[in-house]
Amino acid sequence: MIQNNKFLRGIYRYLFPILFTLLSAYLIMVILKIPYIGINVEKNEMDLWEVVEVEKHSWAANQDIKIGSRVVDVNGMETSKYPTVQIYENVEKADSITIKAPGSIPVKYSKIENEVSLDQWLFYILFPSSFMLIMLFLSMFILFHKKHDESGNRLILFFLTVGLAYLSGSGSARGDTISTLVNTVTLLMGPALLLHFVDSYFRELKSRWYASEVYNWMKIAAFIVVAYEAACLLSGYYPDWYPQFISILFITFTCIALTLIIIGYKRYKQTEYAPILKYMLVGLFMSFTPFILLFMLPNYLFGFQVMSGEASALFLVVMPFTFIYLITAKRLLDIDFVMGRIRYYAYSSLIPTVLIVVLVGVVIDYPFSIQNLLQLGFGILIVLVIFLYVKEIFNFQIQRNLFSEKKNYHQSLQRFIHEMKKEREAVGLFKRLKRELLDVLDLKEVYIFSQNTISNYFCLYQEVPLPLMEECVEKSKPVLSDIGNLVKLQDHEGYVLVIGHTVSKITYLYISEKPNRTELNLDEKGYLQTISYNTNIAHENLLLIEDLFQELQHVKNDRQQNYPAWLSRLLFSLAENERQQIAIDLHDTVLQEQLYLYRQMDDFVNRNYSMEPVVKDNMLNFKEQLLDNIHLIRETCNELRPPFLEEMGLVPSLQNLIHQYQLRSNYTVTFDSRDFQIELDSQYVLGIYRIVQELLTNAMKHSRADQVFILLYRESSNVKLIYEDNGVGINPNKRMETYSHMGISGIEQRVNGLNGKMSIQSAPKQGFQMNITFFNAANHEGDGLYD
Repeated sequence: MIQNNKFLRGIYRYLFPILFTLLSAYLIMVILKIPYIGINVEKNEMDLWEVVEVEKHSWAANQDIKIGSRVVDVNGMETSKYPTVQIYENVEKADSITIKAPGSIPVKYSKIENEVSLDQWLFYILFPSSFMLIMLFLSMFILFHKKHDESGNRLILFFLTVGLAYLSGSGSARGDTISTLVNTVTLLMGPALLLHFVDSYFRELKSRWYASEVYNWMKIAAFIVVAYEAACLLSGYYPDWYPQFISILFITFTCIALTLIIIGYKRYKQTEYAPILKYMLVGLFMSFTPFILLFMLPNYLFGFQVMSGEASALFLVVMPFTFIYLITAKRLLDIDFVMGRIRYYAYSSLIPTVLIVVLVGVVIDYPFSIQNLLQLGFGILIVLVIFLYVKEIFNFQIQRNLFSEKKNYHQSLQRFIHEMKKEREAVGLFKRLKRELLDVLDLKEVYIFSQNTISNYFCLYQEVPLPLMEECVEKSKPVLSDIGNLVKLQDHEGYVLVIGHTVSKITYLYISEKPNRTELNLDEKGYLQTISYNTNIAHENLLLIEDLFQELQHVKNDRQQNYPAWLSRLLFSLAENERQQIAIDLHDTVLQEQLYLYRQMDDFVNRNYSMEPVVKDNMLNFKEQLLDNIHLIRETCNELRPPFLEEMGLVPSLQNLIHQYQLRSNYTVTFDSRDFQIELDSQYVLGIYRIVQELLTNAMKHSRADQVFILLYRESSNVKLIYEDNGVGINPNKRMETYSHMGISGIEQRVNGLNGKMSIQSAPKQGFQMNITFFNAANHEGDGLYD
């Protein structure tokens, strides 16, 4: 029974591709057999059938059939009795037509089926058939790779439906009944199937944002509409308003589908699915918007088309390629950047487009209609956007080859930024800036100087004329806060820029005119502004580094002063990083080599049974020594990088540490952490672990204690650590020397860096006690290391 169900599901999966393939074959046969005549007729006051519209790319358009001509007969039959005239009020599926133009004799056109033009082949045969073929191939690809995926099956059905809607449009235009019904049902089912696919896809991800009733009612409505249409076609009465009703319903369904997908995108905007939804939206908008906005709406609202239905339907090709890209690409295109650039170029091209259209309408003596002007404007806008986008790519790819190195401002900025990292003082930075400007801009003079805002004295890096400096200062006053703002001088030829502004000093850059006395162009001004920004940033960083070194030197000279808390955290962080790297190096190199030698030696001893007893004893002794070294290296790695500290937490790690020390020492440790129920930030966890490690090491090396007590507990938002032993203690009068010897100064710096306080109570032969309090440690969960 289970095998039968699997077999039926397998047939069901392949049923729709087979059915759509057969329908596609039928539609292609209809398109190839029946030419597209494209004559819409209407009965005039004299009960004669006149041509009221000639469709583009049709046989009638190629034969230059005039509007107002009278259709005398079709296939030798009276026009009013011809089936397509009775039902659709158009002339299709005809082998011969007699047409009488105004003021001329009737002309009979025969063998129409042999007169298929190139544009008919392209727009009604080649393009729709190719699009359907693409949809079939894409559907088969998904079918073989996602055969058990419900959303994949829904996507296949959506692809095939859209492909068939495009293909059946050509058959429907020829007056074929089956093609007309297929076109209606596929056109209306497309948005519903799209929503069904999206809902299935996100239902597999345990997320939904609209009910299935939305697309189910859309499907029911589609079947009702096509059922009524079928009844009309069978009865021979087809209402004039019905095609417009179908179009309006299609537009409504499409708007509903796109709106729901936009809602989903906004909901998942911050998730990993946002790029996929955005790609889907962009592909769908580019596929359907031209058909709806440029063909259907203008046609039914204003009676003309900005773009023909055949041309706007070509944009449907964007949709399969969008999904192919999503399926096959290993990384997504930066769609935000692409759409942003296109939007920017569209805005930039809008004014030139309007000016060109107005100029064409005024200058050229031709009766342009609103439709012609809109088509012209739309075409110019697209051409300008494409041109600007390609120009940007073109500039980036080959501008290095088109422009000399001397005028290549992009490379100059890269070179300057790379070189300024080597400078350690402001004078060297300014000299490098001057050299770069002289090389790139061909300037006669470049001066850099500073002015002290308190004493008004000038600080010169080279000899500069005093009147020039005074004018630079005077002209720069309105723009002091605007780094890189170019100001033209009046008394002296050239420009001045502010490239540095601190509380006590302002730094100016003067550049002379170019040798040919031409003004700086836009590229040069932009280059100067950018290089000024970079110089300002580098200068400020140099000043900060200088202040930091001065503070460190002050701390170094004042031995009674503790390091600042931020400096302590930084130094210990660097030390921990070094310890971790040393532990990794030891583990990955020395330890692995020792293990390899141990295994080789063990294998050698076990395989050589005829070894001399003395040699064998020595080898076994060497092997034991090697094993001791391996254990020692492992312990060293564990001390340098505490194992599982973050995974296990502080208390289990301390228990493991205490256990290791008790194995190799003569004291007993009592550890109490019952009142410690808190999750600390990693900086506190590591700091407390290192402090306890250092205290246990001191106890083992110096204290001669046999009892050690450690208490760790929480008191409000503070964390307290108490250490006691019954060892020899220390002499308070020699505390500084003892601190340096025992490593307690390092503990004091750690405590200071973690916003803590410590006190020591000890006397010779009376034991040692240290009380440590970390203030507000419970409120620092998630803080960074350098806060």
